[in-house]
Amino acid sequence: MLCLIPESVKALWEKYNLPENVREHCKAVAELAVRIAEAAKAKGYNVDIEAVRLGALLHDIGRAYSHGIDHFVLSGEILRREGFDGKIVRIAERHFSSGVKASEAKALGLPAKDYMPETLEEKIVAFADNLVFGGRIGSFKEFMERLDDIKEQRWFVERSKERAVKLKEEIEKVSGLKF
Repeated sequence: MLCLIPESVKALWEKYNLPENVREHCKAVAELAVRIAEAAKAKGYNVDIEAVRLGALLHDIGRAYSHGIDHFVLSGEILRREGFDGKIVRIAERHFSSGVKASEAKALGLPAKDYMPETLEEKIVAFADNLVFGGRIGSFKEFMERLDDIKEQRWFVERSKERAVKLKEEIEKVSGLKF
């Protein structure tokens, strides 16, 4: 189970009045993400476990303002404004689905910026977030089925599915875990 939540995280959750269900989701994402990060580190990969933990706990802080597709952009803005390290800001900004390219962001009505996870820490949190439904850790199959149920913006959903498969393969390779 996840260790204690840093006071800085609790304070930010309180400051922004983050809903309890979102806090529970963030805790579950952090639990899975840290497990993946620890497995990758044990296999010799250079991964910042504390950045994974902090990034996972704060990835959805933007949901204090929006539960829409823009929540990850807002998460980045909040963490940047609060003075968090760029590594943590980028984990939050790049966690949505399996990433969003600048051209896709623009087409989705978001700032035309690249939101693709690049570092191992960013990829781990994005992947873990995909597998957590509410506060419950689910399966990759369940994530893909949920994507199949989305009717709007199918062009983006199909790209997300392709990226999700590649991300799963990479996470399984570096961690030795199977999803």
